[in-house]
Amino acid sequence: MEKNLTEQYIREHRTDDVRKLALASHPQGIDIQYALTQISGWQAARAKVPLWADTEGIVYPKHLSLEQCTSQYIAQYKATFIESLLGSGFKLADITGGMGVDCFFISRSASQVYYNEMSADLCDCARANFKVLGRPEIEISCCTAEDFISRLEPDSLDLIYLDPARRGDAGRKLVSISDCQPDTVALQDDLLSIAPNVMVKLSPMLDVSKALTELHNVSNVFIIGLEGECKEITLLMQRDFDAEPVITAVDIKANGTPEIAVSSAKSTDNALPLPITDPQQLQPGTYISEPSAPYMKSALFRTIASQTATALLHPDTHLFWSKEKPESFPGRTFRIEGIIPFDKRSLSALTKTQANLSVRNFPEPAPQLQSRLKLRDGGPRYLIATTLADSRRILLDLTK
Repeated sequence: MEKNLTEQYIREHRTDDVRKLALASHPQGIDIQYALTQISGWQAARAKVPLWADTEGIVYPKHLSLEQCTSQYIAQYKATFIESLLGSGFKLADITGGMGVDCFFISRSASQVYYNEMSADLCDCARANFKVLGRPEIEISCCTAEDFISRLEPDSLDLIYLDPARRGDAGRKLVSISDCQPDTVALQDDLLSIAPNVMVKLSPMLDVSKALTELHNVSNVFIIGLEGECKEITLLMQRDFDAEPVITAVDIKANGTPEIAVSSAKSTDNALPLPITDPQQLQPGTYISEPSAPYMKSALFRTIASQTATALLHPDTHLFWSKEKPESFPGRTFRIEGIIPFDKRSLSALTKTQANLSVRNFPEPAPQLQSRLKLRDGGPRYLIATTLADSRRILLDLTK
C-alpha cells in the first residue's frame, strides 16, 4: 500500500520544484526520500536521457550518478560507430556500468552483454531498468572492474567498455588516466587480451597527447560535444593496431543530430597548408566563423579550413574568415558589421553599449576588457577582441 501511495505521489508531483517538495508537508505513508530521488531523477533524465524519462517504471539512483552518466545522444553516437565497426552479434562487457546508459545503447547490436558495477544500488537500478527497457537478458554482476576481468578468459569478448571514475577524495575531479578508477593504464594489456576492442570514456579536460603516450594501440580518438560544450573524450584501443590514431571531433545538436564531423590523423592535418587571411580582406559583409569546443579541442585547424574553404585570421587566432557564408561550419558563423581599431578614440565610442564580448589570441581576459570598456552584456551584437596576421589588435563587430 505504501509503495502505491509513493508511486502516486511521484506521478502527481513529477514536475514540481523538488526543493519546495522537500520542505512541504506530505501525506502519511509516503517514502518521501525515495519520492524526491525519483522526481529529481526524472526531471534530469528529460534532458539527458529522454528514453528513460519516457519509459514507465525506470528507477533513478542518487543525483551524482545522473550527473556523471552519458547523455543519451552521445551514447547513441558511440553505439552507431561500434555497430559500423563490429556489425551485430558481438559480445560486450561494460565493466563500470553506472546508470547503464552506454551499456544499454551499445547492447542493442550485441548478442551477449555483461554489465558490471561495484555499487549494489546501481546494479539494482540497472536490473529494474534493463527489464522495463526490453533488455532483461543483460547479465549483471556487482564487483570491482579488476575482479570482474580477472574471471574472464582471453578472447572471450569482442568489446570491453569502461568509464573510469573521475572523482577523487572529497569530490576532487581527476583528469589523469592513471588517477582514475579503475586504472586503465595498468589494466590495458589485460583488457586487450580479453577483447580485441576496448573503448574508454575519459574526461573532456584530458590532454589527448598525454593520453596517447600512456595508452597504446589507440586507433581512434573521439572528442564529443553536446550543444557546443565538450562533454567527453573517448578512445578506442585495438589489439592489432600499430599506426597513428584518427582524431574525430563532433558536436551533437539538442535534437540528437550530429553536426559535421572533422576527422584526421595529426600528421595528415599538419601536412595541409595553413591558409592565413590577408587583413585587408576583413570587410563588412564578409564572415567570421568560430569552431565550437570539441573542434577547438581537436586542434585540427588545417583540416577545418580545408573542409570549409575558410582561412584563419592568424596562426594562433582560431577564427576563420570567408567571403561568403560557409554552407556548413562546425561552430558559429557571424557576419562582420565593422572592424574597430584597438585605440583609445575608437574604444571610447563603445562605452555603455551592449554586446557579447569574447577574446581570441588576445592578451587581456574578457571580464577585464569588458570592465575597462564599460560594456553591458547581452543583445544581438557580438564583439571579439583578437589579433590579425599583421599583429594588429582589433575588435570584430559582428552579428549572427
